[in-house]
Amino acid sequence: MNERVVQMLTRLAIDNPGRQHRCKMAAGILFKKHLVATGVNGYKTHPMMMPSNGYREGQIYLHAESDAIKNALRLISQDQLSKCDLYVIRVKRPYTGSNEWIRGLAKPCKGCMKAIALYNIKNVFWTTNEPVLAEKSLTLLQNHV
Repeated sequence: MNERVVQMLTRLAIDNPGRQHRCKMAAGILFKKHLVATGVNGYKTHPMMMPSNGYREGQIYLHAESDAIKNALRLISQDQLSKCDLYVIRVKRPYTGSNEWIRGLAKPCKGCMKAIALYNIKNVFWTTNEPVLAEKSLTLLQNHV
């Protein structure tokens, strides 16, 4: 885990103007321990917005993970992307009206996991509701999708 990247992505999530409600997300792609691309969520996808077969066309790019992957592909090849780590950070308000930000659960959704699997990203780190960062391999995550 790269704590410097976690701090940078936490600041990016907090400063994200696209989400002004209780939670914000940011994701980063690391290639050889260097942050090559980031992504943020524009707004949350509500389950009612999804038809029974998944996301509508283009909707998945609103999520931070997929936005980071899309931005990384502008700078590195698909082969290089498969050798990258993905960090996903969620910050949230502990209660309505609070000025404080705390970390929250940022486990990728099924749609984002499909994108992660498509590009064969093997190491995915995300924040939890605890002060520690979770790390899972792609194989373990795919078993839960």
